[in-house]
Amino acid sequence: MLDDNPDWSDAPVAPLDTALKLQAIRARLRLSQGEFAGLLRIPRSTLQNWEQGRTEPDSFVRHVIDIIYDDPEGMRRRLAKKTAA
Repeated sequence: MLDDNPDWSDAPVAPLDTALKLQAIRARLRLSQGEFAGLLRIPRSTLQNWEQGRTEPDSFVRHVIDIIYDDPEGMRRRLAKKTAA
C-alpha cells in the first residue's frame, strides 16, 4: 500500500540561494527593497538584480548575507546604529 503521509524529516534539504535568502530577510524584517538597500548602503537596483538572480554578489557579500540571514533583527539594529551615527 502507498504511504500517503511519508516521513520527510530525514530528507535532504537544499540550501537557499542568495536570492531567496535576501527575499526571506526582507520579508522577516518587513522592509521594502528600497529600505533594505538603504540599510545595506547599496543601490536598490543592485538589490533587485540580486533578488531576481540577474547578477550575483561577490563571495564576500554572499558571506555577509549569510551572517544577516542568521540574525536579521540583530543586524538591522547594528546597521541602523551605523546609519544614525
